[in-house]
Formats: sequence, structure tokens, C-alpha cells
Amino acid sequence: MLVFPIILFLGFGVVHLGLIFQAQSNLEYAALMAARVGASTSIDIASMQAEVIRRMQASELGVPGSSTPLVDIQVLNPTQEMFNDCGEQPIDDGNCAALPGCEIPNFGLQLRPRTEICDGASIQDANLLRIRVDYLYDTKIPFLNRMPFTRGAFAQDSLAGDGVNVFAVATVRMQSPARRTINNTANIVQQ
Repeated sequence: MLVFPIILFLGFGVVHLGLIFQAQSNLEYAALMAARVGASTSIDIASMQAEVIRRMQASELGVPGSSTPLVDIQVLNPTQEMFNDCGEQPIDDGNCAALPGCEIPNFGLQLRPRTEICDGASIQDANLLRIRVDYLYDTKIPFLNRMPFTRGAFAQDSLAGDGVNVFAVATVRMQSPARRTINNTANIVQQ
């Protein structure tokens, strides 16, 4: 009678850690695919979040679509300072933010001098899209989703709720010009 709750708790813990490991593995792939979507859509955050949610459906337990997954995407590169230093005003600035230099050009990068500096990096490095994806994963294991030591010591708890905050970082080269818009300005880090 005394040993059974301890064994039950350890069994739930092993299953919980296995599910977190599987979700972390899926999130790394989902973050890479979201970065690829962002690289081809001029950093469209809504499309990137939709891609993460679609790719993480394999990790979700229970009825699909029963709850809205919590996803937070931060653009680590290019930074706001890179847009300020190397950004240009595009010809069609219909969806550009009301800030000067809202687009980092990516045409003819091989011909541009590496001495063109954008916040301490070259223009070629400013055309790398690096994102951090935080995902709140609910393992549906009783009690363990709420325990502080199972929430992830290395993750920044940017998402509140029951579950474990897992995160992944992905880097790809921009396929379209990086564009700062009203929809993604809040997601681009200041540095």
C-alpha cells in the first residue's frame, strides 16, 4: 500500500518525460518548417504559427482541435537594429510598417560588399532568418503538468497555462526580402 503510489508516480513520470521528448523532437522539425515558410513569405508570423500548429498535431493527445495550442514565435535575426541600419523602403510598401527602412533586400547579395554592416553583421548575415518557437505542450498526465520541476528549466516561460513549455530554434536563409510589417513588428527582437 505504501509502495504503490510511489511506483505509480514514477511510472507517470517516465511516460511524461517520454512525451515531452517526443514533443521536443517534433517541435524542432516544426520550427524548421515554420522558418522556411517565414523565409518565403517575408516573415509572415500568422503563416508561421499555422505551420507550427499543423506540424505539432502529431504530438497532441486527445481529440484533435479540442483546444487551441499556444505558440509564440520570436524573430531573433534580423533584429530591429538590422532593419534600422540596412533597411530600405520598397517600391510597394503597402504592408510595410510605418517605419523607415522596413525591408532588408536580398537580391544580389553576392555582389554587395561584406563591409556593409547591419548592427554588427554583414548584409548577407542580415538575410538569415532565425526564429525561436515556444510551444505549450499538454501531456495530459495528471499532476505532472503543474509541477514546477517538470515545466522545463531551460525554457523561458513565455506561455502560461497547464503544460510544459518546450522551445526550438531554427535558422534558414531568406528566400524573399525580410520585411518588417505591422503584424510582425512585435515579434522581432530589439537586441
